[in-house]
Amino acid sequence: SPISLISPIPPIPPISPIPPIPPISPISPISPIPPISPISPIPPISPISPIPPISPISPIPPISPIPPISTYLSTSYP
Repeated sequence: SPISLISPIPPIPPISPIPPIPPISPISPISPIPPISPISPIPPISPISPIPPISPISPIPPISPIPPISTYLSTSYP
């Protein structure tokens, strides 16, 4: 018989029935736990404190505008 141009055996399909190794391995080379970062998330002790120092000027005046009770008692009844 003449040589048939169409082979009775189909060629190997381009898509293999066995899938290739996925690019993401179950054991990832990159650990899910990040390494100890050289930059700590907690900022160091700042030289400028967020709490202002004790101000030399007090918000409460040293002399009260209201005289003490003894002044009223001494002036109410002469």
